[in-house]
Amino acid sequence: MKKPMATLAAAATLAAGAAVLTAPAAQAATISGSAVKYVFCSANPNNNEIIYYDRYGKVDKFVSLTDKVGDSLYCGHVEVGIESDSYVWSAIRNDNSTYVYTAIYDVHYPLFSGSTGAPPQYTLVGRDESHSRYGGYNSAMA
Repeated sequence: MKKPMATLAAAATLAAGAAVLTAPAAQAATISGSAVKYVFCSANPNNNEIIYYDRYGKVDKFVSLTDKVGDSLYCGHVEVGIESDSYVWSAIRNDNSTYVYTAIYDVHYPLFSGSTGAPPQYTLVGRDESHSRYGGYNSAMA
């Protein structure tokens, strides 16, 4: 009887460890390109506090998101130049929104992109979203 119990305990420990590994964690991302694109979305277009980092440091401001996506989502983005290997972070908060979302994209410009017209390449490096059925305080961090 001891052997099945030990096996069961080991399986439970592994399952708990796997749950911890798959849970999203809010942490800074490292950018390897020369720019970063931050995307912010909210169910409420007004009074969205967005926070992000550019080459000068932390930017914290309240904005209205003007790009309507679907019936009930408003988005906006900020693209800034940044030193390669920089740590970046973003957040969005709204006291009256049922949904908020933020994402960070590493931006790489192809060699000679100005002369060839090649578009930049965007790689998702972090994202987070939060739902609130009642529309109270809502925040997301990536």
